[in-house]
Amino acid sequence: MSGSRSPRKRARPSGGRARPRPNPRPGPAPGPRPPARPAPRPLVGAPPARPLPNVGYTGLLTDASGPFRSRAALGLVLVALGYLVVTTLLMDAGAAVSWLARGRHGSFSDGYALVASYGVVEGVAVVDLALASVVLVVLAVARWVNGRTPGWTCSVEGRLRPGLLGCCLVIGFVVLNAVYLLGGADRSGGSGPPEHAWIWVLLVLLTSPLQAAGEEFLFRGYVQQAVGALTGRTWAAVGASALVFALMHGTQNAALFIDRLGFGLVAGAVVVATGGLEASIAVHAANNVSSFCYAVAAGTVSQTRLIDESTWSTTAPNLVAYALCGALAVLAARLLGRRRTTGPGPV
Repeated sequence: MSGSRSPRKRARPSGGRARPRPNPRPGPAPGPRPPARPAPRPLVGAPPARPLPNVGYTGLLTDASGPFRSRAALGLVLVALGYLVVTTLLMDAGAAVSWLARGRHGSFSDGYALVASYGVVEGVAVVDLALASVVLVVLAVARWVNGRTPGWTCSVEGRLRPGLLGCCLVIGFVVLNAVYLLGGADRSGGSGPPEHAWIWVLLVLLTSPLQAAGEEFLFRGYVQQAVGALTGRTWAAVGASALVFALMHGTQNAALFIDRLGFGLVAGAVVVATGGLEASIAVHAANNVSSFCYAVAAGTVSQTRLIDESTWSTTAPNLVAYALCGALAVLAARLLGRRRTTGPGPV
């Protein structure tokens, strides 16, 4: 076209070859990509997650994602509220059934007091099953707040280990009864076995182990794991769970408080040393079943249920018995090859 200027071609150097361009300066070699950070988990309703590797029982609620300390603190509050609500409802319902079935003699408050103190045979089942229901509260909170399936509340192996449970049950019955009988404990002062004593014994055998499991899942289970997550200190978790356990038994003199505190400390330490709740459940169950069977024989069931005083001469051999049960339980766990941590890899 007229008036337009055609584009000029860039002249090539002699030889017709394009001049080579200099290579860019070499940069640093690309390193490995940093690992992707895990997505944060919600505070409530978290999906099931596995614990970290190489952690003991008090570290099972810790993880690498999300605010696990906040979840542990929230879980403690919810477990406490659940304990109060569920046990209150079940105790009220059981006492109401007992009061109605017995013809509504006296006020409902009187009927409730009889049930709560084991003054009537059905009181054994009502109280024990109400406390056993705490297991469901603990497992629900651990699942929906902390993202742990029920097995991780039982042990570092993610399950209840029946072999260790059975061995420790035998250890508990043998050691505790040996100390009780050899110590010459005073079994006088009762009115003799109640009418239909076999029903009392049967209910004790059936429900006292469940009540012991409820307390162990609560104190040595959730409280110990949650305090471990909050503090990162095993000794703090064991001490806090033992102290709460002793205080929750209500009014008591110094000797009885030390007895219960000592049991809590030994049980908590054994849970850490064996990696699970089996030993503490077994010894606790053996203690309660034995105590109440002796009480049925002596006619002192209500006194045993409401005990608020002890003597140092009773507490001292009891502490020795708890320590011996704990040492034998740890030995049994070692012989059975049970783990005390989650292991070196994914669990």
